[in-house]
Amino acid sequence: MAKRWIFYLALNVLVSAAAMLAVLYFWNRSQQAATVAAATPTLQLPHGNVTALPIVETTATPFLYTVKPGDTLGKIAEQFGVSIDELVVLNNIEDPDWLEPGIQLIIPARAAVGAPVSGRATVTPQDGESAPWPYIEAVVSPGNMFLEAVRITNPGANADLTGWRLRAPSGAEYVFGEFSLVAQGAVLVHTAEGIDTSIDLYWNLKETLWHSGDEILLLDALGNLRSAYVMP
Repeated sequence: MAKRWIFYLALNVLVSAAAMLAVLYFWNRSQQAATVAAATPTLQLPHGNVTALPIVETTATPFLYTVKPGDTLGKIAEQFGVSIDELVVLNNIEDPDWLEPGIQLIIPARAAVGAPVSGRATVTPQDGESAPWPYIEAVVSPGNMFLEAVRITNPGANADLTGWRLRAPSGAEYVFGEFSLVAQGAVLVHTAEGIDTSIDLYWNLKETLWHSGDEILLLDALGNLRSAYVMP
């Protein structure tokens, strides 16, 4: 009887010791993880700013400009600091005296590097910012509830759009949540309901929003006008 009692006592001691060691092991791992997380800094960028990422070498690329009512080839050439002949050759334009609103013109690469553009870069760059900023390029399938969307293109560096607003003529606004638009990327802001992704955002409205002649505004988190687009 005494031997059996001693056996159970020893077994109880071993089980208790094993349990204690397991608790100490997992507690130590959780403390190490918490220490690493606390030591890792999080970079917070000012809302509405555009900050270039470190790169070894960059090559300027052409970008698209949507012709608006009242635009002329001479006006667009002066706006971007290029010649009319360059635009004619690059875009295979047959009649330089006539431009149809809504068509897209290819702008030479050198004009894409830092040249302020009416309707795109509408405020003076602040410290730490780089131009050009994201701009409203077009409205896709206006009047179609399932497809209607505003396409915002970013010809410059990575852009933090958190807190930016897309404003309709009625005063209705879409406010960007925490969102970053990659360099040379684009995002569609859909009128309809849906689940947000890195390239598609949803306003979650019940009716179509955009009509011919509407002026759409893109404002940064501080309320500065960054882009204006008039629907053809």
